[in-house]
Amino acid sequence: MWKLILGVNLLWKQRSNMNKINNQNFVSMPITLLRTMITYKALNAGIRIIEQEESYTSKADLIANDRIPTYGVDDKDASFSGKRIKRGLYRCSNGMILNADCHAAANIMRKAIPDIWKDTRDYTFLSAPDVYGFHKLNPKGIPVKGIAA
Repeated sequence: MWKLILGVNLLWKQRSNMNKINNQNFVSMPITLLRTMITYKALNAGIRIIEQEESYTSKADLIANDRIPTYGVDDKDASFSGKRIKRGLYRCSNGMILNADCHAAANIMRKAIPDIWKDTRDYTFLSAPDVYGFHKLNPKGIPVKGIAA
């Protein structure tokens, strides 16, 4: 059976601290509705949903197999081998540079299924993901409600 792992952070909007306009737009995003619809569609397709708490997944080094604690539960002496070096990039303890979002997503998977990466030796696929913007995925001429083509 296929599985879809959704990262969940129940308090993420409570601590948002951006400028006033961005904060208003961001906090009003209906993330619960999005998660509900993804779950609905996945279950209809026979895909099992795993909701995984995602604290510290962007800090823990995937390649070094750092322990990934849970915020407020077992994070008192948490230490991490790698480091986010700038927006979008994470440097692992072995020097490998990975896309920060891909690295965090891989750690969310590892938090849900601890041995998911045990046979993986090459992590370069996490370095430079292909990026597809909305307009590349949706050719002009296909109307989408609320979005200009």
